[in-house]
Amino acid sequence: MAIPALTRLERRDVDMHLTWDDGTIHEIRYDDLRHACPCANCSPQRNSDDSSFVLRQSVDALLAEKPTVRPTGNYALVFEWTTGCSSGIYRFERIWRIGQNEDPDQGKQYVHGAW
Repeated sequence: MAIPALTRLERRDVDMHLTWDDGTIHEIRYDDLRHACPCANCSPQRNSDDSSFVLRQSVDALLAEKPTVRPTGNYALVFEWTTGCSSGIYRFERIWRIGQNEDPDQGKQYVHGAW
């Protein structure tokens, strides 16, 4: 699936405002972004409803903070937090799906590496 190009990202206190080149605007809360972390530690925790719920509780217990954001190549962003996990590399397609309120894992379970 081809997605529009990200043209603007504004970090706010509890969420970020994203503008895409097709005019789509997303507001994504940082706690939703953190729950959808694609790293090898966080991803398996979303494989079942029970462990995903525990992950969500862990994320919700963290203090709200505005992360540092840096690009990785031309395909992803990395969000760096002072607490919690900062290992995830968020491909633009993943960020788009989060903004569209779609499953960022596309129903696939994490199995030792890339999907």
